[in-house]
Amino acid sequence: MLNCCLQTLSKSIFRGTLKVNYNLMLINRAINQNLLRFLVIVFFSILFILCLNTCFAFAAKQSNDSSRLDTVTLKLKWKHQFQFAGYYAALKKGFYQDAGLKVKIEEASDYTESTEAVLAGKADFGIGASDLVVNRVKGQPIVVLASIFQHSPLVLLTKQDKGINQIHDIVGKRVMIEPHSDDLFAYLKDEGISKNQLILYPHYFDITPLMNNEVDAISAYLTDEIYLLKKQKISYNVFSPKSAGIDFYGDTLFTTEKQIREHPERVRKFLDASLRGWKYVFQNEQNMKDIIDLIYESYSKRHTREHLSYEAEKMRSFVIPEIVEIGYMYPGRWQHIAETYAKLGIIPQKFSLEGFIYNKIPKDYLQLYSLKIGVIIVVIILSFVGLCSIISACHPVSIYSAFISLLKKIYSAVISLLKKI
Repeated sequence: MLNCCLQTLSKSIFRGTLKVNYNLMLINRAINQNLLRFLVIVFFSILFILCLNTCFAFAAKQSNDSSRLDTVTLKLKWKHQFQFAGYYAALKKGFYQDAGLKVKIEEASDYTESTEAVLAGKADFGIGASDLVVNRVKGQPIVVLASIFQHSPLVLLTKQDKGINQIHDIVGKRVMIEPHSDDLFAYLKDEGISKNQLILYPHYFDITPLMNNEVDAISAYLTDEIYLLKKQKISYNVFSPKSAGIDFYGDTLFTTEKQIREHPERVRKFLDASLRGWKYVFQNEQNMKDIIDLIYESYSKRHTREHLSYEAEKMRSFVIPEIVEIGYMYPGRWQHIAETYAKLGIIPQKFSLEGFIYNKIPKDYLQLYSLKIGVIIVVIILSFVGLCSIISACHPVSIYSAFISLLKKIYSAVISLLKKI
């Protein structure tokens, strides 16, 4: 009887094992078939992505390897000095040439301002101030590319011996305020002072009238004219719009909608090379010194090397390259600047800044990158589907059922054997 029970148990185990082995054989065959499909999908998907990357790289190389340099003109907002150091650096170090550009840098003249030159097509790019937003709202197709000065260095200067110790003391005084100084007028209005309360003189773009007591106050850059006052040991007072919470952008690189529409690659390359020049300038003290020498020897001796060094030192606190990426612009800040102009009555209360701030990635680039991302997503989905097909082919329920059935038969045979013993 014991032998009979053992035989029955052995047969049950054998039949259960055969069933499991058969199921495993089916599973193995299904896995091999689906795994092959899965690997083929992944292989061709990866191959497609690699080809797409190659096309991108080739297109970029073709764009940058052109032997013919594209000639463009940059119009400065003032005379040659360290204020525009990044552009001189980009030209000298070959950054523009690397981008396929031949750049001509023109200083401002007494006849044509940078905005007028760019809008008239006499220059391709220009340096302006925060009032570029006024031009835009008034319908001129200006587009800002980068704000190099995160804060405007424009202030009002007075001599201490004139008794102008607070901003309200300026009422009824002789004042020279240069063009594009709306942040100063916003400051005065915020303090309750109108233009009619000042005796305004045309600005000579020279600090001499203040030094010679020809005027009582003058607009100036903290990075520039103060050097001359210190040199002459003249005590002075500074009145800054920042004291009233009016904090505009300073020097800003700009172009036109037409330039961007007709030459999108040129604009992108010029901007990148220019910012590269500015980063080079502020990278270390030696680079700064080299550019000072370059300006003095190749562009203008209007300022001494000492004066240029003073300008370079003071500019750092307005560009703040250690904290903010050079050229950074915040749309909300431009909106606030425009709102300030609206309060002054310079622009309407209702305005739109759509298209005013440059979008560095053109639409065609966005479409290409969207395609690339789409392909990657498709590959992930196909991979997921392939894995699911392999998992489903495994019939985990069948495996589970077969092993449970085998265990039940073994358990029943053992209990039956124990009962018969």
